[in-house]
Amino acid sequence: MGTNIRIRRGNKADLPSSAPSGMPLWCEDTKQLYIGTGSSVQIIHTYDADTLDSYHASSFVLSSNQYVFTYGYNTGTTSYAYPPTNYTMSNLVAFIPSVRALHYSGDVDYNDSTYCYWAKESSRVKITCYNTEQRSNSQVNWLAIWRK
Repeated sequence: MGTNIRIRRGNKADLPSSAPSGMPLWCEDTKQLYIGTGSSVQIIHTYDADTLDSYHASSFVLSSNQYVFTYGYNTGTTSYAYPPTNYTMSNLVAFIPSVRALHYSGDVDYNDSTYCYWAKESSRVKITCYNTEQRSNSQVNWLAIWRK
């Protein structure tokens, strides 16, 4: 005979602050799975996405009216994205840069590299995008999510 595994379930508002280590907890209203650690509960992420300051992309979908999405593209090896009006860097919960255009010179071979990354500064996001065979400024797309 098989073994039945019962999962504690309920609404997220009723989620306990701690649960025995290994105990699964299911939030029926938000469709999120948590696991007890013995001293707390941790959300289980079953998909591939970035987190920043403990926020995960799924939380934006569930309550997007709390968020402002900004986006754009910049030209230059180093460029910047700024918070929207009435927001600061402490409101930033997610940032994604991606290459829009790279311009190569010479032969692209085994010793070439491409870089696209970002850093959180005190008043802005610094975006760096370049390659080792660069003949002109690269372009980068970006998306930022801000929470009030």
